Amino acid sequence: MGGCAIRPGDLGAYDDAYVQRHTPWLRRLIHGYFRAQIEGLEHVPDQPFLGVGTHNGGILMPDMLVWVSAYHTAGRKTPLLTLAHDLLFTREHGLSRALAKLGGLRADPEQALRALRSGYAVQVYPGGDYDSSKPFWRRHQVCFAGRMGYVRLALAAQVPIVPVVSIGAHETLLMLSDGRRIAEVLGLRQRLRLAALPLQLCLPWGLVLGTPPGYLPVPAQITIRVLPPIPLSGISPQQAADPQVVARIDASVRHVMQTALDDLATQRVLFWGQRRHDARHRSNEL
Repeated sequence: MGGCAIRPGDLGAYDDAYVQRHTPWLRRLIHGYFRAQIEGLEHVPDQPFLGVGTHNGGILMPDMLVWVSAYHTAGRKTPLLTLAHDLLFTREHGLSRALAKLGGLRADPEQALRALRSGYAVQVYPGGDYDSSKPFWRRHQVCFAGRMGYVRLALAAQVPIVPVVSIGAHETLLMLSDGRRIAEVLGLRQRLRLAALPLQLCLPWGLVLGTPPGYLPVPAQITIRVLPPIPLSGISPQQAADPQVVARIDASVRHVMQTALDDLATQRVLFWGQRRHDARHRSNEL
């Protein structure tokens, strides 16, 4: 039986009792620090779905923490798993076990598909390190770097895509360069599945090339906006193999996400947050 043990990052490591016990205080801590606002939570369906997000802020990804803690404390019936990089689960230790119990799932397409078919919702960040490491002056851009696997996943599982955009996390540090070319020269994609080696200014390390051992984020205000689901029910799973269909869906998803992010950017004051409050979108009474 030992060979069948569930490891951190495996489907089945999620622990609902653990989530119910720990996410309320995590939400109070994270949302308080970043003065978080959640908009459009009413758009989340009561069924398995594929959440597709933008994320920023380098290794810490504070906007992901804001969104996941908001979802887990919102009384939703569908448990949410979040795809995470293999490096978080390379070794089994207290942190990797805690992340897995809270819904962290190793970023493997087959595992994600099994999760969706098993009744879970799954949150993905297609841009990965490209998106989280983009330079500061591109912080309001949706950057998926041509990655469309999320579309094929949603089609195979026949679940709606729920776009989730965020703003503010890229003000918690100063990202100067994504370091793509350096990462290519060093062969980091092949060795560690890393496409970027960012150059950043962050506390307390100062100027850092690569991934620091965590950092102290500046408490910039973070806003998450959940957009209406994009149904794929009229498209068969077999069409996941059609590159034109996949590209068309990807372009549509990125368009609605970029439009929402542009709208949030026009309302924002650097670090301080949103200038105006749109009650039609806000759903922060969790």
